[in-house]
Amino acid sequence: MKNLPISTPPATLIAALFLLLVLPVQAAARGILAQESLNEESIGQLASQAMKEFQVPGMAIGIVKDGKVFYAAGHGVREIGKPGAVDTDTMFRIASASKAFTTAALALLVDRGEVAWDGAVIDYLPELRMHDPWVTANISLVDLLAHRSGLAPHAGDLLLWPVPNDYGKEDIIHALRYFPLERGFRRGYTYDNVLYIVAGEVVTRVSGQSWGEFVDENIMQALDMDRCFAGRVPERRMRNTAAPHGLVEGELQVIERNRIPAEPTKFAPAGGVVCSLSDMLTWVQLQLDRGTAAEGERLFSEEQAERMWTPHNGLGVSRSARELHGTNFSAYGLGWRLRDVHGYLEVSHTGSLDGMRAHALMVPELDLGIVVLANGSSSAARSAVMYTLEYAFLDTEPVDWLAYYLEQSAAAATEAAPGPDPADASATAAAPLPPRELATYAGLYRDPWFGDVTITETPGGLAFEAERSPQLSGPMAHHSGDQFFVRWNDRSLEMDAFVRFDTDPGGRVRAMSLERKLEDGQYDPDHFQYLDFTRVEQ
Repeated sequence: MKNLPISTPPATLIAALFLLLVLPVQAAARGILAQESLNEESIGQLASQAMKEFQVPGMAIGIVKDGKVFYAAGHGVREIGKPGAVDTDTMFRIASASKAFTTAALALLVDRGEVAWDGAVIDYLPELRMHDPWVTANISLVDLLAHRSGLAPHAGDLLLWPVPNDYGKEDIIHALRYFPLERGFRRGYTYDNVLYIVAGEVVTRVSGQSWGEFVDENIMQALDMDRCFAGRVPERRMRNTAAPHGLVEGELQVIERNRIPAEPTKFAPAGGVVCSLSDMLTWVQLQLDRGTAAEGERLFSEEQAERMWTPHNGLGVSRSARELHGTNFSAYGLGWRLRDVHGYLEVSHTGSLDGMRAHALMVPELDLGIVVLANGSSSAARSAVMYTLEYAFLDTEPVDWLAYYLEQSAAAATEAAPGPDPADASATAAAPLPPRELATYAGLYRDPWFGDVTITETPGGLAFEAERSPQLSGPMAHHSGDQFFVRWNDRSLEMDAFVRFDTDPGGRVRAMSLERKLEDGQYDPDHFQYLDFTRVEQ
């Protein structure tokens, strides 16, 4: 571990170790810990129970307190079926927790006078075109980073995921012109990844380096974080990496498409950083020290540190957040989420990718930072561990977070109990036949930003194939009317979809649209939003 000295266990921890020998250890298993009982054994029990209950192969957990490493350890294995154990140097994909690195990179450029937070993005990327010309002329870096563009949630994510696909940064920037605003510009929060790709490209244009090269040189290397990469990962570091895992049709499997890549991904500014626990603790400590490194050197100014933690967009407060966390405000800063938890400011960001979970959290008033990295798809496991550790330091009533998230997971599974799978032969045997011959649906369909999709008639029925996103391919089963259900060949993709064909007044198939099927049988209008496929006459 570099930059951050390991603290000597205080007397309270020594006392706690003794108490653990004479008191039942079930407290940790219940997900309730007090600061006095935080130690290697109790946190290890917490991690083990969370991994067991939520089917997560490995976790790396760390705490910094008062400028020192309070706890740092790996738990479980890097990959199921293999002996390699997770340790503090094991690298994970941190997904959207990467966004704070993009804002920090821009903060460096602001300090140098090379960009302005409120300057128009078009000044740096003249080719940028939003759907609304006024928005094109006025959208700023803060608008990009605070998710206040007015676009639909996750607009354009199909250009990023699933991988592999052949969309480049130019495709992503070009596509924005086809996305109408869902709400007024700067009138609410809608989370969007592609706008962080745009922000990363601003770094490239201004610095003359790729986003990954700039971040690696000016942040990772400056902080001696040699197991944290925004760009290319050296081959020697690939020997200690966590594999992504998820439940695929009920079985825990490695999600091969989301393994840590050696080469940087195009979505890196939004979610592509690879980092170890050791280096993430260095990163979190830098944030707590408001841009000052352990050696006293300043990475970014106090002014920029303050700007990144300033609320720029309100998030609203849910009833559960009020009841569970005593939260009265919630907002998005620049690459960080902000809220109050029982009277304390909490600064955090999660990261979620199929097979990987990350969470970096800080309570500045307590000089506390916590990092949880996991190589499984369970957000419940991540949250249960994170909040158990955070609440151990808060002056509030204890909460059994493991029990809470187990209950929530069970309730969600019950509520979501899906009906028959439309793609299942037994479920569709009694369904009425399509109103027209299958051959009439077959053909080439084109969307102006997503590209071409071919619908093919096969001996088993129709098949869907996206030209530029080959993971989106699979057989189609008739559901009702002119609606079919496509079941992707890659069963790790939790985004099976309904395909709706539209006809002209003459009954000829002229267009199609996609909607995601949710577990409760409802449709998700957001996942495939902005797609407008028209049939290409051949």
